[in-house]
Amino acid sequence: MENKRFPSMKDLEKDIIFQHFLQICQIPRKTYLEQGISNYLFSWAKQRKLEVYQDEHWNLLIRKPASEGYEKRQGIILQAHMDMVCEKSPEVRHDFLKDPIPLQLDGDFISTGNKTTLGADDGIGMALAMTILTEENLKHPPIDVIFTTAEEEDMSGALAVDSSWFHTNRVINLDNSVDHEIIAGSSGGKGVEMKLPVETILKPEGSHEYRITISGLTGGHSGEDIHKGLASANVLLGRLLAHVREKLSFYISEIQGGNFRLALAREASVVVAISPEDFSILQKSVAEFEHRIKTMYQETEKQIQIEIMEATTKTEVFSKQFSEKLIDTILISPHGISEMFGGLGVVESSCNLGEIYRKEDSIFLITEIRATFEENREYLYEKIKVLAKHMGGRVREFSLYPSWIYQSHSKLQEAAKKVYQDLFQSSIKISVVHAGLECGCFSSKIKNMDAISIGPNTWNLHSPHEKLSISSTYKVYQFLTRLLEELE
Repeated sequence: MENKRFPSMKDLEKDIIFQHFLQICQIPRKTYLEQGISNYLFSWAKQRKLEVYQDEHWNLLIRKPASEGYEKRQGIILQAHMDMVCEKSPEVRHDFLKDPIPLQLDGDFISTGNKTTLGADDGIGMALAMTILTEENLKHPPIDVIFTTAEEEDMSGALAVDSSWFHTNRVINLDNSVDHEIIAGSSGGKGVEMKLPVETILKPEGSHEYRITISGLTGGHSGEDIHKGLASANVLLGRLLAHVREKLSFYISEIQGGNFRLALAREASVVVAISPEDFSILQKSVAEFEHRIKTMYQETEKQIQIEIMEATTKTEVFSKQFSEKLIDTILISPHGISEMFGGLGVVESSCNLGEIYRKEDSIFLITEIRATFEENREYLYEKIKVLAKHMGGRVREFSLYPSWIYQSHSKLQEAAKKVYQDLFQSSIKISVVHAGLECGCFSSKIKNMDAISIGPNTWNLHSPHEKLSISSTYKVYQFLTRLLEELE
């Protein structure tokens, strides 16, 4: 397929795939708030006289009959999720509940110019499915498109899809971010909340308060990017505080880090109360740490900054004992890769300490555990429970979702490999990803499920640096339409 070039956004709007994508970007679709996009798609399908169903979770099933001559072929499910991760750069004013995504065209790439997440995860998957539903000249078996909700939080939409919606065991998920790979398995996971009761005292007389902020980190997907050597602002904050406490005495009065457990923390801050005569020691200690960290992350985190500013004075601070306990908890909390998946060379299990914040009289540490195997998931959960026990905290689990176990024998995989080879004269890689995909939620409802995941090249998911390749989108559309044509 010839690569298309679009000089401007207005030119892009004339293209059928990107008409759909740009329209999707106009509609707020934060996780758990997908009613608007779901109702839009329901009406859109009705207007095109497609059979459509909507459930109480705002999931959608849209059915398209087989093209002429393909009526007796086995059907196929195309699946994507409607919600998106809502992250923005600190200086950007954007309301994800009402503002459209601020799109920017730069050659072959669509982005937001580092303002907000783009939502190509999984808006472009939706746009591809919508194009398949509307194009009349395609050759294909019966197609069921399933759009789900809450994928970015707990996959409760996919978990709630009724078994009656599945009329075939073949599934093509459209939530992949690499166009030369087929995903054939994914990890499961769950969120873990650790709650520590705050102990406060009156602020020592004569002490001054300073805010230390770690910023400029890349961020990214807590699973797919966990192996890339990126830093976590929350982890760095714990290490910084441990370094500083070796040099001087201080009390913590405020702490906050990260915005979302499924994203690597890009920024974190703490307010400390110290004696005025210790300020120069604080400055020197922070500068030492910043120099070491910049050296350590010189290839992956070129924009790290650590700043000290005077902070608003408070009457209370955390007790010395609790300040020490909190630093220890952050230091010991599991984060990063735990186990690798032997022969496949991918991460099998990991943790992401995604959020630290105070709410009322407690400090919360929110971690996402990912694992292909339940045994390793529960092992990591046990580590967090033991830590909480020794620190006087409590733990609860939430947002549990199942893994999609890799199957080496798959007719759909074989068909996709052949089509890709024929089209592009190169082989396509079969991979297992360290991220949750909704195929895992469907596997218990579809007997002998045969599934793959494909999609165009996107980068920096779950961060304001997210971008989408236009040419890759066309490559995947060509691949998908030919695969639908060739499936027996």
